[in-house]
Amino acid sequence: MTIMSQQASPPRFLERVEGETGKLSVDERLVALTDPQGAAAEQYRMLLHRLRFQRAQRPTPAGGTVVAVTSSVRGEGVTLTAANLALTAARTGDARVALVDCDLRRGAMAQLFGLGARMGLSDLLAGRCEIGEAMGLSTEGKLAVVGAGKPPAEAAALLAGPRFSAMLTALRTLFDEVYLDVPPALATADAGILAHKADGVVLVVRADGTPREQVDAAVRTLAGASVWGVVLNGVDPARVPAPLPVVRGRLSIGY
Repeated sequence: MTIMSQQASPPRFLERVEGETGKLSVDERLVALTDPQGAAAEQYRMLLHRLRFQRAQRPTPAGGTVVAVTSSVRGEGVTLTAANLALTAARTGDARVALVDCDLRRGAMAQLFGLGARMGLSDLLAGRCEIGEAMGLSTEGKLAVVGAGKPPAEAAALLAGPRFSAMLTALRTLFDEVYLDVPPALATADAGILAHKADGVVLVVRADGTPREQVDAAVRTLAGASVWGVVLNGVDPARVPAPLPVVRGRLSIGY
């Protein structure tokens, strides 16, 4: 696998990927694309700019910023949050953005974006393809998407290995912002590994579904990683006092 050879001019690189993939189908739940003027899309814009503010206040490695999106348990909305956040960033037009599905056991990003049978992250880390072959491009917004690929036998070992670190270094060179869709912190060892490879972590929590103790345990599991913020999903607007913003009971952002 030749990761570092892909570090040529980012604009030419993205043009080449787009030419190979063509248009991708889009799931209606990707509100950053399907309803960009709606209230939910506006909440993702708020989240994006708050994260960018957090980044500006902290020292980060040279190159693009890497943000890991995770939760304590499954079913809290991590994949949709990561996807809409990355799409929102790409649609601003002022950043080159990549989205990587790091849930190698139960990845859903390829289906969400209609990537089909394209090879993904697990294939890249196993040396079966190069980085450009694993990428699809959302033509509206110029978002590069890497699906999870075929489930491997040892997901944590692949994510902790040198190939993943080399890929992340390449992505920092090619893109201004990289968003990682990360498995739940309490379900696998993967989140703890990836949280420390990212510059910051966003923790997704489902209202009235995730006990506070589980959230606390998830933060402890991340073992000192930099948690930049929390996204609260499944909020009942009637139970939230103003001025905390909520969107049709689905999204609220707190720091």
